[in-house]
Amino acid sequence: MPQPWYSTRPVPVFMTVFYCFIVLIQAGLWMVNEGFEQTRQGDISILVLLNVCTVALLMCVGGLMLLGRKKSSSLCFILALALGVTFSLSQMRSGSIVHLLTLPMFKEYALVFGIWVYSLQLRSGSYFYPARSAS
Repeated sequence: MPQPWYSTRPVPVFMTVFYCFIVLIQAGLWMVNEGFEQTRQGDISILVLLNVCTVALLMCVGGLMLLGRKKSSSLCFILALALGVTFSLSQMRSGSIVHLLTLPMFKEYALVFGIWVYSLQLRSGSYFYPARSAS
């Protein structure tokens, strides 16, 4: 008898997908409540708004791909991390690493890095190659 799809995935995969959806919801709420208005008034550039949207979408797509057992989920996570960190470093006025570590976004990037490492660990295991049941 085949197992249900949810019993073949480890709990950290569900936690990762949940986190990715939370990031997407947070980004969406920020865009609707503040982002568009700040961009319209010129407080932030359109590039900042696009960066937030792109990173959130890449994370959500990566989470869905991880849930769907797609190996390219690692690529989505590393692209989100690289894009977010690169843009944040280019926008940073102070050249101090201490300043970077105290920014609230640093914890987000640390979590994305952890998710990416976890997705790489899953690649080396049998998660992406589930045992096929004889039908």
